Amino acid sequence: MSLVQVEDLRVARGGRETLKGVSLRVAPGECVGLIGPNGAGKTTLLRAMLGLIPAQGRSNLAAMSARERAKAVAWLPQAREIAWPVSVERLAALGRSPYAASWGGGALSDSDKTAVDRAIARMGLEPLRHRPATELSGGEQARALMARALAQETPLILADEPTAGLDPAAQISAMKVFAEQAAQGGAAVVSLHDLGLAARHCTRIVVMREGAILADGRPLEALAPEILADAFHLRAHLEIGTEGVIFQPLEALSAS
Repeated sequence: MSLVQVEDLRVARGGRETLKGVSLRVAPGECVGLIGPNGAGKTTLLRAMLGLIPAQGRSNLAAMSARERAKAVAWLPQAREIAWPVSVERLAALGRSPYAASWGGGALSDSDKTAVDRAIARMGLEPLRHRPATELSGGEQARALMARALAQETPLILADEPTAGLDPAAQISAMKVFAEQAAQGGAAVVSLHDLGLAARHCTRIVVMREGAILADGRPLEALAPEILADAFHLRAHLEIGTEGVIFQPLEALSAS
């Protein structure tokens, strides 16, 4: 069974094809790092998967109703916008909306409250539980939005650059959440610019370039020297250490 089933997905904007016939399947137990240079099509792919932008081809997620999709996948976009000064607890509780008697609202059930408590604890937000989310630091807001996604308790999480702007410890903590999602039988697809985080925490890496998939495999395969040179114009050191995969960029290569 695949949680993500994408076939020949294409997106055109301004007369230019920005996503070029991408096919991808993601199974339970996978934490997939989606990497590539700026403009490679990572965000476009994630949004097209969800049906958030017009696309040709097939995506099982885009084909679902809004409520079905909200129970199947939690979405963490790049933008971390919290418009209203709701408490962290209330923000996390918004993740339970798909399960309310009336879609988008209603009182929380006991199971909803348990899910919210679990998400807040998992993100280490208990001391901030009753603080207005708009008063938190950028990193704390990112954690609060992750708690909202976790409270949905979906089998799949899609996250677009969730570690951007976080300090190193917070980046590692975030990636551990996605890795745990996979280890517990779910799956995560995470767009990243930090190749070291992808190599260390993802079970599989998909490399994109110019709207297409260039490589797809285990970290040591997808981050092979020729792929790094082709996609990123980069030379790096990659090895398996006693605590997992270690990736260190060494040199920028000429684009020629």
